[in-house]
Amino acid sequence: MKRNMLLWATLLIVVAPLFFTNCSNDPEMDAVPPVFKEVVINPTSVQAGKSVNATLKIQSMGKSWYKVKYSWTLANYATDPVYTIKGEGSSLDMKEPTFTIPIPSEAPTGRYTLRITQITVEAASLFANGSPFGASTIESNSANLTVTE
Repeated sequence: MKRNMLLWATLLIVVAPLFFTNCSNDPEMDAVPPVFKEVVINPTSVQAGKSVNATLKIQSMGKSWYKVKYSWTLANYATDPVYTIKGEGSSLDMKEPTFTIPIPSEAPTGRYTLRITQITVEAASLFANGSPFGASTIESNSANLTVTE
């Protein structure tokens, strides 16, 4: 009996402080969205009716994010009126998002500017109070493209 009481007393001394510890020094568990450096188009010259690939290059990886949503515009400002193509998409992994931009066959020839107009990141957090979405940034959100005949 004394042995059981000694065992319970020891267990209480060891376990009780765990219930009264301060959790304010816990590390931040929120997800951190990536920071993108630039958008790169490949190829930079394409015939109307073909497609180009655009990649958002990562400057800093962030942590615990899993999906990027983006919207873009492709505009030829030299035409009157300005010829604009719009689109949006998403990437479901923590890699550099790459997407295909179809150039309509009726697109006028000339120099275009691709602009990423919005980037949103869905993020995973270990705690319920963590942010599920975050705005990601890109240092250089535009790139040039030439459409040929």
